[in-house]
Amino acid sequence: MKRLNGILVALCAVGFAFSASTFAKDAKKDENKYPNATRHEPKASMSSGDQTALNKAADLLNDGKDSEAQTYVEKVLSGGKASPYAQAFAHRLLGGIYENADKADNAIGEYKQAIALDALPNNQQFDLIYRLGYTQLQNEKYQDALATLADWEKQTGMQTADELALKANAYYRVDQFQQAIDTMKQAIAKSDKPNDSWSQILMGSYFELNQYDEAAKIVQAQLQKNPTDKKMTNQLAQIYIQADKPDQALAVMTKAKTDGLVTTSDDYVQLAKLYSLADKPKDGAAALKEGFAKNIVQGNYDNYKLEGDLCMQAEDDACAVDGYTKASPLAKDGNVDYQLGYLKFYAGDSKGAVDAIGRAIGKGGLRQEGEAYLLRGDAENDLGQTAAASADWQKAAGYPSAKAMAEQRLKALKSGVKVHAAKKK
Repeated sequence: MKRLNGILVALCAVGFAFSASTFAKDAKKDENKYPNATRHEPKASMSSGDQTALNKAADLLNDGKDSEAQTYVEKVLSGGKASPYAQAFAHRLLGGIYENADKADNAIGEYKQAIALDALPNNQQFDLIYRLGYTQLQNEKYQDALATLADWEKQTGMQTADELALKANAYYRVDQFQQAIDTMKQAIAKSDKPNDSWSQILMGSYFELNQYDEAAKIVQAQLQKNPTDKKMTNQLAQIYIQADKPDQALAVMTKAKTDGLVTTSDDYVQLAKLYSLADKPKDGAAALKEGFAKNIVQGNYDNYKLEGDLCMQAEDDACAVDGYTKASPLAKDGNVDYQLGYLKFYAGDSKGAVDAIGRAIGKGGLRQEGEAYLLRGDAENDLGQTAAASADWQKAAGYPSAKAMAEQRLKALKSGVKVHAAKKK
């Protein structure tokens, strides 16, 4: 499946500080963040010893001393006498320690254990369910994240802009693009200041559903706010390319060049290809040459071949020969050398043509193998190498695409008629 370059992961983190103020003794002071929840608030109690240990663990965790914090947490969990609240809070802390250590599966397991104990105050319980969904999404467990967020909505009786954005992100990751669109629209409608990354998910979903006009509208709106956003500019060009609108894509990239946004090898190559799609190969070749001259465009096989192709389309044979000549040593098959031989032959360089086509045949993988033997035979004949020409024409006659022309040449040669090569196509 296609994917638009640069789509962001629109993760919306929930506050998850581990501090002593979240213990039961202060729970009544907390604002009720979930007034629509029907869950009965459990009694939050623990022994003074466990509270002291977990307070210490929370402080250490907040100070970035995770390994020391883990010692206190595990002491509470291994004691065998901790209350359900103390156990739940300890698992919650331990999940944070594991998450900081990039041990996502362990963190998820600890969060689930804390939630399953059903002993945390409502604010902590529902925050942790949300955090679980966030962590699952962040670690590519998208279906799990969707299930967790659905449970969060059911238990809290609410939806928020951030939570809906997380769901939309998960839908996008599992290729449920219409659900991603519908959900992200809800998220944006609920927010006074939507995150720019949310628009990326929305735009990407439209793109995947081939709704390119809708995708383009979103990018255009973002570019109005920041006209020199290079990533958005490139994405808009990609959308137009996918929508088979090369002229619009080219207009975007030529403006980007004017604005100084065409700065990398990929930028120049994309611009050159867009000129080709818009039937302006001469301009494409000029753009690519500029990139080479500035030492920006990478000197690799693909780019040298592109130069040759563009110049050939523009009927600039000397430029095409230059591009193909540079691509030849980097080629894994003989097709570039065949093109090079073709150009050299019709430029009157039969010796160069024989050499190039010889390399082409030697490398193999030719799309026009019969024509290669036919053309080398023509070049050899032009050099007066009749025996070599006859041998190559005989080989060419073994290929259906070249059979008729090869047999004509052999017949003429046998009759003593001078063979003249066909005109350049």
